[in-house]
Amino acid sequence: MKKVGLTLILLILAAAVLYAFRLNGRRPAAPEETVRVLRGDLIVKEAETGSLEPINVVEIKSEQAGEVKRLYIHAGDTVKAGQPLATIQQESNQARKVAEVRAAIEQERLNLEEAEREWGRAKELFEKGFISRKEMESSEKAKENAKIKHDLAKRQLLLTLGGNRALYEKYLQRDLNSREVDEFTIDSPLSGTVIEVDISEGEIVSSGATAVSGGTTLMRIADLSKMWVKTKINEVNIGRIQVGQPVEVRLDAVPDQVYRGSVVKISPKGEKVNNIVTYEVTIELMNSDQRLMPSMTANIDILTRVEKDVLTLPLNALEKAEGKERVLYRSPTGERQFRAVEVGAKNETMAVIRDGLREGDLVVIPRKGVGGRGPEDAE
Repeated sequence: MKKVGLTLILLILAAAVLYAFRLNGRRPAAPEETVRVLRGDLIVKEAETGSLEPINVVEIKSEQAGEVKRLYIHAGDTVKAGQPLATIQQESNQARKVAEVRAAIEQERLNLEEAEREWGRAKELFEKGFISRKEMESSEKAKENAKIKHDLAKRQLLLTLGGNRALYEKYLQRDLNSREVDEFTIDSPLSGTVIEVDISEGEIVSSGATAVSGGTTLMRIADLSKMWVKTKINEVNIGRIQVGQPVEVRLDAVPDQVYRGSVVKISPKGEKVNNIVTYEVTIELMNSDQRLMPSMTANIDILTRVEKDVLTLPLNALEKAEGKERVLYRSPTGERQFRAVEVGAKNETMAVIRDGLREGDLVVIPRKGVGGRGPEDAE
């Protein structure tokens, strides 16, 4: 009797456990998520990163070798065209070379004066019949040669002075016995911002006009009113990029500002790195608030396509069936049925609906993880 009672109790407990398990397995169905077809604009963007570069950067070099006596600017300063940047005292070797050329000019001047006197006498003697025409013409030729040598000597002085005509005129008028050491001022060739200074007072610099190496770079000045952003676009997407397309530029350094630019250049030659081919794209933008600085990292969105006043639907409302796009349409009365739709442009979240739906239509969002819907879902 006790065995029968114990068996009955065990059966009741097993039935209770089975019932509880089945009850817990019956979870309520998730509420159906729907979305309406809306009319609006759809923008397709190509997102990349790049770095800012000045469009116009000028390297400042000295026309004369010498010592930096005074430096009037620092990195970050804003300068105007013609503003003094530095004063250079002419180096002794350079001064000696200039003196030698200046002495050559004086020698050729004296030779020219002598040749002109000889030609004057020869002309007078020829007119009186004391010498032949050939002798007179030889004297004239000697005068012309002397003039050419004098002009070449003056040209050599101008070249030695790096084309500085004011300094050239000064040397032409100076006494050959003068021991004056010249100082000359380097002026800014443009208005802009000093982005780098490579010298300090007391430093010896070489001439950019005569040194084989190109001379010492004193500083770099850039016009920061316009900037470039250079970025790399994958070959898969480069076909969508065109010169003139608008660009939105955002910077981590200026998080509260969106700058507007445009594509100005697309490199015709790709670069292959790790079997990935990219093309350099250059974007130009105005630095209207002067907050953009060289080398800043820029996040860019190239607007490759803009669809105005079109029907749009989130991408997660679409599904493919037999290679075609379709949606699960729900009528105002609650009935559901699949509808084939024609899809146009897409961006990261939305798609343009060309045909198959109307503005305001209600579409059921497919359940995640279901892996497709059967005909029973449309009943």
